[in-house]
Amino acid sequence: MKYQIKKLFINDFEVYEKNKLPARAYFIPDVNKADFENTTALTERYNSSMVKVLSGDWKFKYYPKISRLPSNFDSEKTAMDTVKVPSTWQRTGYEPPYYLNTRYQFPMTLPDVPTEMSAGVYVKRFDISSEAVNPIITFLGVCSCLTLYINGKFVGYSEGSHNSAEFDIGEFVQQGENELMAIVSKWCNGTYLECQDMFRENGIFRDVYITENPEQYIFDYSVKTKKEQAGYSLNAEISVEGKNLNSKVIKGELIYNGERVAECQAELKNETSLDFGVLDVKEWNAEKPEIYELYLSICDDDKNIQCVRETVGFKTVEIKGEQFLFNGKLIKFKGVNHHDTHESTGYVMTGEDLLKDVLLMKQFNVNAVRMSHYPP
Repeated sequence: MKYQIKKLFINDFEVYEKNKLPARAYFIPDVNKADFENTTALTERYNSSMVKVLSGDWKFKYYPKISRLPSNFDSEKTAMDTVKVPSTWQRTGYEPPYYLNTRYQFPMTLPDVPTEMSAGVYVKRFDISSEAVNPIITFLGVCSCLTLYINGKFVGYSEGSHNSAEFDIGEFVQQGENELMAIVSKWCNGTYLECQDMFRENGIFRDVYITENPEQYIFDYSVKTKKEQAGYSLNAEISVEGKNLNSKVIKGELIYNGERVAECQAELKNETSLDFGVLDVKEWNAEKPEIYELYLSICDDDKNIQCVRETVGFKTVEIKGEQFLFNGKLIKFKGVNHHDTHESTGYVMTGEDLLKDVLLMKQFNVNAVRMSHYPP
């Protein structure tokens, strides 16, 4: 497939994103509550009937100099390697690992970044089903920036390497086979905000997936708990996208150890609030991590259209004078800094890798973690 690369925004301080969806909560949807029964937060991404994870083998073309990147790129006629996504160039042999503390990897000529640097082109083919009315593609981590094309057309651009980059691709895809091309450059003007004490790596280093949303779907939500005199209150604010919202409802269920402890519902609107009222619940703490499961579902009569799951803990945190109180009790911070770093794969960490880090911290009585310096 042919792509005409019109413009890269890597040195344009007027553009840090283009056509990107607003930032929102991370969640994985499915159709019914029962679909989540055999999944965890680490596995639901790969088991959802609404999500297609594109990670795996991708075609890849590495350019030591971005000036060699052709303005007309033909994915069928260009000789390309095969790489695993997620991965980084520094851990797959294209560039050596690079560690810096406070300096940049290039001489600073503010506000510009170098015009010459390395770049990579990624190509992946994927299928779209007929049920995908509102497909959204998600890149969970790309360093330093992402320029996205689908089926020969420019889709969008994103900086902020450890932030999710999401795009509505409904107008770019067709039922059946499609192709995406992603251009990643070593640096961009966003690099000036990412000079941190860590290994400097590049590439698509987290999962990429497509969510095949139905006509009405949950786009975003937030959950707030507050301690009242009679107990804890729970409120959920939900943002819904789509048309024909009439006659549909959004339901909420709070589950503890498999038993429903509260439920409520409201008429489906683009902005909907669910108020569970004051609840008699168990407080969360590190020694007794009492967790509740909250399910938010769009329903049409008795038919479920979409469902999301969120874990909820009820706790209070406050500072009185110079004392830090957790659930009303004085505790002392025993904290560490954490980077998403694996000894052989670098930025790329599986769910099992992340869990191993958490268990290691718990074994050493760590109760606070500083995410240095980006969303994990």
